[in-house]
Amino acid sequence: MIPDTPEIAAVYRERAELLAWLAATHPAVVTPATDIEEPGWMLLFITAAGHQMSWHIHPRDAALFEHVEHVEPGDPRAHWDGHTSAEKYQRIRQIITAVTMISNLLQGGDARA
Repeated sequence: MIPDTPEIAAVYRERAELLAWLAATHPAVVTPATDIEEPGWMLLFITAAGHQMSWHIHPRDAALFEHVEHVEPGDPRAHWDGHTSAEKYQRIRQIITAVTMISNLLQGGDARA
């Protein structure tokens, strides 16, 4: 387990800020994290480009996600699709590539990312 130092907490807070922004711009739900025994942990599920991505949210960052719909663990939108962290970040890179290509085309350039 990662030590909970002020420096680590600050890095995770920055991550949570970005995830809260993504959750405001994409379909998203949060649910209690049943895989962690410590109370207050949540799981954030975001759907982007038809793919699910999920992250654990520390209790100290929960207030950042008040705008996200809170659902019970059994809600189908909070059902983990089995993606790994590597797959999640590959999905993000694919979305970045697609958005870059579209942006380039709209600006009169070519489709290279």
